Amino acid sequence: MKEATGLRKFKEWVTGKKEEVDYMLFRPLVDEKMLIQKSYQLENGEMVKISFATNSDLDAIIQIQEACYDGQAPWGRAAVQSELRKRTSFFLISYHVGLPIAFIGISLRPQSVHVTNIATIPPYQKQGLATFLILLAANIGKKLDRTLMTLEVRMSNEGAKRLYRKIGFEDGKIKKNYYHNNGEDALDMELNLDKVDEYNEYLQIK
Repeated sequence: MKEATGLRKFKEWVTGKKEEVDYMLFRPLVDEKMLIQKSYQLENGEMVKISFATNSDLDAIIQIQEACYDGQAPWGRAAVQSELRKRTSFFLISYHVGLPIAFIGISLRPQSVHVTNIATIPPYQKQGLATFLILLAANIGKKLDRTLMTLEVRMSNEGAKRLYRKIGFEDGKIKKNYYHNNGEDALDMELNLDKVDEYNEYLQIK
């Protein structure tokens, strides 16, 4: 590591340009083998690609958020980059003919996998892609011996709550004044990962 650092500093001194480094101090807990499905079929029959996100997908994750939240990115570049570099977190991202269309962010906790963020750009919504990403992440959680998937949702977001309940999430406690932008309450929801097998038809496993 010291030799690599010294070489990088020498190159920066020669070129006058600071080299951006993409490395992790520890091996991540997830790997490509845990992703049991790497494509998803849209309603028109076309396929989208799904993979673990890396630092090269940072701009795409910001772009997806901006398409979903009126040009805003609730999770800014620094926050997303921090999560991408953590050993105990990961993102799954989906592309359609090169266009970033959806992602899910996951934080790995001692007994659970927590959904930190999930978004699908409007033209691709209501095609099952969000459900698919949730269940892919849930299967990864099972492989890591987690027993629950958890998330928070705005109390006013009835569509999201219906979707999560359909997947198998159950209502938990209400967190008062959870969202900083308007003080809205959040509903805690959790999914028993033992139930995930009941929904494997979404995973299109052949």
